[in-house]
This record gives sequence, C-alpha cells and structure tokens, in this order.
Amino acid sequence: MDRMSLSLAVAAFSALVAAATYGVLTLLGLHPSWAYGALIALLGVATWLLHAWQEGQLLTDPKGFVRRFMLGLVLKMMMALLLIVLVVMVLPRALALPLALAFAIQYLAFLAFSTIRLMGRSHT
Repeated sequence: MDRMSLSLAVAAFSALVAAATYGVLTLLGLHPSWAYGALIALLGVATWLLHAWQEGQLLTDPKGFVRRFMLGLVLKMMMALLLIVLVVMVLPRALALPLALAFAIQYLAFLAFSTIRLMGRSHT
C-alpha cells in the first residue's frame, strides 16, 4: 500500500466534498461555518485511518481484508450516528438540521468513495 497515494486521494476527495458543500450551502442561502469543515475533516481522517488499516490486509489475507472492510463500515456508521445525534441534541434546531443533513450526505459521499477505492484495490 502506498500511503502517499492514499493521502492524496483522501485529501483530494475531502477538498471536492468541501467545495461542493460550500457551493450548495451558498446556493441555498445558508451560511457555511467551521462546523461543516470540521465534519468533513473528521470524515477524511476516519476514512484515511480505516483505509490504512484495511489495505494493510489486502494482499496478505483477503478474508481478513473483507472482515476489516465490514468492521470499518460498522465503525464509521456508528460514529456518524452518534455524531448526528449529538449535533441534533446540542445545537439549536436552526443550525442542527442543515448541519445534520449535510453531514449525512457527506457521510454517504465518503462511503461511496471508500467502497469504490477499496473494491478497486482488491482487484489489483
């Protein structure tokens, strides 16, 4: 596994998601805040950590890779659910709903990125 290519791929995708989020929020007349960036950074770091851990098993133990892949999906989903619940419970409703919705969409984007990248790497 080449950690530099992993880092570049995750950073580029995170930047793309950040730009898309900023654009959509601006078009909707919502004020982008640091919280949106923090959620993207969290998803980017979690994605990088999981990929580094998962891809380490890819060549040596394909069955172990599948287990790590499934465990990674569950861990990331639980983290996302916990974070959305915290956002909705702590922030005022006017801020929480757009942030939670944006985070859910960002989560799905990172999920698609992870699945496509890992499935592509498993065939090489």
